[in-house]
Amino acid sequence: MTFLAMALVGGAIGPAAAETVHRVLASPLVEEGSGPDGCAPVLSGLGGPVLWQVRLERLLLDGKALVEASRQAEPNRFPLCIADLPVAKNAEVELSFVLHDGGMTRAAGIVLRFADPEDYYAVEADTLTGKVRLSRIVNGERREIGGRAAALVAEQSQTLKIKAVDARFSVFLDGKLLFEAHDSALPAPGRFGVWSRADSRTGFGDLFITILD
Repeated sequence: MTFLAMALVGGAIGPAAAETVHRVLASPLVEEGSGPDGCAPVLSGLGGPVLWQVRLERLLLDGKALVEASRQAEPNRFPLCIADLPVAKNAEVELSFVLHDGGMTRAAGIVLRFADPEDYYAVEADTLTGKVRLSRIVNGERREIGGRAAALVAEQSQTLKIKAVDARFSVFLDGKLLFEAHDSALPAPGRFGVWSRADSRTGFGDLFITILD
């Protein structure tokens, strides 16, 4: 029997390739100071309205970045920018960022399984603490569920990645596995986005989301 005949008998040649969605957050085609392209501003925690703007960023590939410009020095203030699509439970999400400045914190992060500003997961990198951590936010209560010290460097492009499959989370920095964690508090599909904190001045690149559902 030929390979093709065997494939037809089996019903398919193989599993379909995972779909990767490229969410452009700061298009190189728009003027500096414009609002975000592919996400909507959301505030989680305390403080006034968030302000996301496209800024020049020589350290990222397209020369532009998304920056949270209000920079309010409130420790429990988490500016988010959330994409409408895709919506998924299991995914691998990658984000390039440049940590520039911040008196209270210098942070960048990825949001996943976002239901609303009080219910989501966030993986965050902070140069001031020298740590990458994974947190869950449920009913507005924030709890760290995993973390590890990491080589985070200001004024340098780095890449954060998280892979979420059911209750298992794998976190990577610059292509290397940092840690794994398990949590089942938010099992439903949700949206994706970027995460900042307090007065961080961080340049965010685009989101690359590979759906694993």
